[in-house]
Amino acid sequence: MRRAIAWLLLLAGLGCGVAGALLLTVLAPPRTLAVAVEPGPGSAAVVTAPGLLDLTGPSATVRADAGGAPVFVGVATAQDARAWVDGAGRTEVTGVAGSLAEPTARTGTTGSGPAADPRAADVWLASADGAGGAQLTWDTASDAALATAGGVVAVVTTDGTAAAPRVRLSWPLDGAAARHPAAVPLAVGGAVLAVLGLLGLLLHRGRGRGARPARGTS
Repeated sequence: MRRAIAWLLLLAGLGCGVAGALLLTVLAPPRTLAVAVEPGPGSAAVVTAPGLLDLTGPSATVRADAGGAPVFVGVATAQDARAWVDGAGRTEVTGVAGSLAEPTARTGTTGSGPAADPRAADVWLASADGAGGAQLTWDTASDAALATAGGVVAVVTTDGTAAAPRVRLSWPLDGAAARHPAAVPLAVGGAVLAVLGLLGLLLHRGRGRGARPARGTS
């Protein structure tokens, strides 16, 4: 009976360990959280809500594509961004919904009309522009120091007058967010069960040897 229990512990431990290893490797969640944003009708810009760039990870990457049109991506304090937008038509990205496997962006539209040319403004903490597309990665380590100005937001536009480009927001995942919640418990629990099962088998084997009668001499 004890031997059967030991085998059950060993097999259960190996099964849990393999499952945990798979969840940590092959079946692990994506290493990046990414959402696509389609600008709403009449939007001259796409603007993220304060704090969204700090959603997870040490940085956020903003990628914009607009065919062959000029594209501008900038990061500014919320206070300065509001002054630049000045009521222009825009799509605001307020959050991320869904699962890690299929995240979606929460958006809303507000305002109307064009915005100013972003390249003529001096409000940007960092910016990138290009023909057809542009990408900017923002290190969020300094965002807490800018809280008094409403936090930090990303602004994506073309020249302020044409329709806003398509946007992709992404964040690297690290720590607990980059692991399946059951992965580590399965791996650790499996290792413990396997060790207990193996010890049980070794003890049973040792007792079996000790119980053998000594061979008589003829």
